[in-house]
Amino acid sequence: MDYPTLLARLGEGSAHPGGFQATKELIGQIGFARGTKVLEAGCGTGRTACYLAGLGCDVTAIDRNKDMLLKAIHRAKISGFPVRIVHADVSSLPFPDETFDVVFTESVTAFTQGSTAMREYLRVLKPQGVLYDRELAFARKLTAVQKKKLQSFYGLHHMRTVPEWLNLIGKSGFHHYSASHFVQIKQPTNDNDPLRVMDHELFTKPDVVAMMKQNERLMSTFSNVMGSIVITAWKV
Repeated sequence: MDYPTLLARLGEGSAHPGGFQATKELIGQIGFARGTKVLEAGCGTGRTACYLAGLGCDVTAIDRNKDMLLKAIHRAKISGFPVRIVHADVSSLPFPDETFDVVFTESVTAFTQGSTAMREYLRVLKPQGVLYDRELAFARKLTAVQKKKLQSFYGLHHMRTVPEWLNLIGKSGFHHYSASHFVQIKQPTNDNDPLRVMDHELFTKPDVVAMMKQNERLMSTFSNVMGSIVITAWKV
């Protein structure tokens, strides 16, 4: 079992830095108008997608992990929000050019090649459309050994510093962009997700319990250098 599938089986809806509280705060700061056409790239179990739909946004949500999508479909059905859920990869979006007003994504691009995903975000945005990407970032460059530990467990493709993220965005065709200040990762408080569907049988499996403990160890080991930024990029 890989890490994304573990999260899906656990029904985790907020595995990104800051948890769902940080997501709600960011969405509140943005202030989406009703009817805004939003693509959530990497929707996981659909928690953010349903929240955006509840605010009146026209939401399309994608994820490449089928276990995640099943949870997202269930959440949308139970909540009653009209979210379009599509099995797709952010590096090859199955949508025409200039489809969305906003692309919203959290801790997804770091799990892809990066440049391809950014170009796809740009392609599907309408003119004057905006990318909001809360992304995993590092306070300094990691050693080869450190990178290998994170890559092997989480499946990360790259571990960029803030300047490296900005360099990537600039090369991807976004001409106006910015990044928030770096925020160290902190364990979010339990926010009691009422629609979370968890496979409790996982806690009886020694290999799965070992994965959970390894995640805790890695979070502790890299807590001083691992964090997040919010990238905002506009399409001209």
